[in-house]
Amino acid sequence: MSSKTITQDKVRGPILVVLPKFIGDAINTLPAIAMLRSLYPEHSIHLLARPYMLEVLERAAHYNIELIADNRYCKEHKQGMFSFARTLRKTKYAMAVLFRGSIREALLAKLAHIPLIIGYAQNGRKPLLSHALKLNECHHYIHRYCRLVNDVHNRPFSHFELPSLSPRTIALPKHIHKTAVYVGGKNKGTRHYDVAKSVDALTCIAKSTETHFYILGDPSESEDAARLSQALTKNKVPATNLAGKTTLGELVDTIAAMDTMISIDSGPMHIAAACNVPCLALVGLGTSPWSIVRPLQNNLIALESPSTSMVEHEIINDISPEMIARQYIALLDTPKS
Repeated sequence: MSSKTITQDKVRGPILVVLPKFIGDAINTLPAIAMLRSLYPEHSIHLLARPYMLEVLERAAHYNIELIADNRYCKEHKQGMFSFARTLRKTKYAMAVLFRGSIREALLAKLAHIPLIIGYAQNGRKPLLSHALKLNECHHYIHRYCRLVNDVHNRPFSHFELPSLSPRTIALPKHIHKTAVYVGGKNKGTRHYDVAKSVDALTCIAKSTETHFYILGDPSESEDAARLSQALTKNKVPATNLAGKTTLGELVDTIAAMDTMISIDSGPMHIAAACNVPCLALVGLGTSPWSIVRPLQNNLIALESPSTSMVEHEIINDISPEMIARQYIALLDTPKS
């Protein structure tokens, strides 16, 4: 780690924060952004995010940040690396905090002539950073992001706060109990929970509770969601299929309006956590170790697969519907904190 400490008087301009490319990871940067805001209450803090993510981050306005679309990934008005760096250069950023470990982000900040560039020394980008930290891969993702702010400022914070989103209020039919369900589709690979087993689990839950299920998913998951919805209707289980029918901002608002959620390890799971919605997380083989991505809210129950299978996509499916139903009943006794 660089021995140089950044003091607030050295930062005489706006601050650029480069976000990760996935929703759950971006949500996990919010505690570090809160630290930045505390250190620099009068500075403009600009969050550079992929365009698809902006609607979600609009629900983080209470962090007093400004959102910038990363035009390198815009479908319209797309800019290349050098062109976009020239665009950023006009703002005269004093500091950049890179929450994504790609060399492209470090190069972008360098080309934008930002004098202070903070990031982890990975992927060959150390020479591009003014403050390069060594990554501890055992740290939780939130801890990793907070270190990038805390360590270079001489560690003024002893703890971080949990991520939070401020959803917009939406009107939903009045049900005794509303539960969002997100089990993914085939596009989620080893994280996808089988549709037939999902039907069995939700049918079992419906027999012992008065629950209305809201099935969530993106357009690419509509086919799997439709199969789930049709099977539940056949079993006379109350359900509404919203897969592919909401924007990402509306997805946040919908999840926040729920009493509980059942989800695989995913962006929607992190949205539920940031909205303080009690969540039952189905955990199989993920894209990162569960211990470093698990939401830290107390109202989350993690149902980790007991599988001994050597077939990766079967690991999560060794969580039985009966196990899900039992843990869901326990979740009903877990109020919003």
